[in-house]
Amino acid sequence: MKLVAIEGIDGAGKTTLANSLRPKLVGYKVIVTSEPFDVQISSLIARSGWEDGILLTLLFAADRAIHVNWMRAQNADLILTDRYFYSSMAYQSSLGIDQEWIAEVNSYFPKPDLTVLLDLDPSVARSRLKRDTYDFRRKWDSLPNVRKRYLELASKFGFLVVDASKPQEEVLNAVLPHILNLLGRSQEVS
Repeated sequence: MKLVAIEGIDGAGKTTLANSLRPKLVGYKVIVTSEPFDVQISSLIARSGWEDGILLTLLFAADRAIHVNWMRAQNADLILTDRYFYSSMAYQSSLGIDQEWIAEVNSYFPKPDLTVLLDLDPSVARSRLKRDTYDFRRKWDSLPNVRKRYLELASKFGFLVVDASKPQEEVLNAVLPHILNLLGRSQEVS
């Protein structure tokens, strides 16, 4: 199983990219999933608010443990996950939680074979977040700092960084060859 994590601030197009990649990978068992994963833990996350970074880190890690066990049971060639543990490192560290501690909490989970960061200016993301169910102002205010943290993580861990302000087809075409390479296939597009 190959694991690809698609990361980025809210509104970057992670879900759109994951769903656009799947039909391009004919002949492979591809699973598209996302975090938070578990409905009950998602409810706890939503009720906890966004102020307690320690609680959020632990809730997301518990959710991730369930998610990873589920992913392993899928017997897939490729799993595309919309968010993974780097989201915790970016978002919860923006709340002042030590990033090394967040990394330690998440060190038991498999590292992605490829991490794609969809980089987007928060002002562009703002226009995409109109239908978001969370507290918009609080989330909007945090996006510049979260983006900065993501870019630092990308530099440290070698993410594939893609300009998410580009048209969807360009974003897809920037990522697809890397996934095909990961699967051992040349640049043939279905």
